Amino acid sequence: MKQTAILFFCLMILFPASVFAHPGTLDELGGHFRNSDCIYLLHEPTALAKQAKTKEELVKLIQKYNGNERCKRNLTPERIDLDGHTLGGKEDNASLRLGRTYKAALVKCIDGDTAKFRVNGHVYTTRFLFIDTPESTIEVEPYGKEASQFTCSRLKKGDIVLETDGNTLFDKYQRLLAWVWVDDRLLQEELAKAGLVEDFYDYGDYKYEQRIRKAYEEARQNGVGIYSGHSAEEKPKVDSKTKAEPAQTNPQTEEETNKADRERNREQEERTSEPSSGLALYTLLGAAAAAGVYWLIRQLK
Repeated sequence: MKQTAILFFCLMILFPASVFAHPGTLDELGGHFRNSDCIYLLHEPTALAKQAKTKEELVKLIQKYNGNERCKRNLTPERIDLDGHTLGGKEDNASLRLGRTYKAALVKCIDGDTAKFRVNGHVYTTRFLFIDTPESTIEVEPYGKEASQFTCSRLKKGDIVLETDGNTLFDKYQRLLAWVWVDDRLLQEELAKAGLVEDFYDYGDYKYEQRIRKAYEEARQNGVGIYSGHSAEEKPKVDSKTKAEPAQTNPQTEEETNKADRERNREQEERTSEPSSGLALYTLLGAAAAAGVYWLIRQLK
């Protein structure tokens, strides 16, 4: 029993509570401080946050309900990022439905296959249906930046319409799944034609699958984009179908809790890391704790 207590005490020294607390955990307002620069990011405004009509009022709520004392000390309205949300407006309760089209306004470009749009007064992080472009946020892959620039340039130059399809509205990371039309041109098809689609990210059977596959094959055969500089035999070929896990269907009632290596709704700038000096300190404490445990156990034998 004594050995268990000693071990628990040493583990508490080795792994303080602050290590286990994810720096991006949302507070009661639906936001968090970015540790690297203490910018407050309002990701998913709760009913409490919606009480604020101005950033000044929001500052007071953050001071009251957020526990990051270090960052709160210097918080000003200019250090709040609303992440596309607005204050003081009425929430539109109109829910989206499958098989419908919705006019959308671009809020933020994220990468080649993800963006934030405002639809019916609500901001949705949207994962483009069916396609997977090279990574350009967490990890920068070849042609990742090109895919991101291609998508962003298209989205900024035309009228946007989102079309829902398949058997679910949202993936398990609470991203809206949709076909993206820009001036009546299917953006997924345009990306495939440009050779910027490397894989298929499938959540079901979709209306425009064959159009995308045809454009993808043409890009491979013609050596466009990702497939330039290789013979047709050398070019990578994706599986005919990649099934994803079952998705959630209501982003308003379930908070996103998991991260995936392909997740795009949180950008790299929102990811924080502990200072190297802190890691060195934890390493030293760990070594000391381990030595202490070993010594105490030997004494108790």
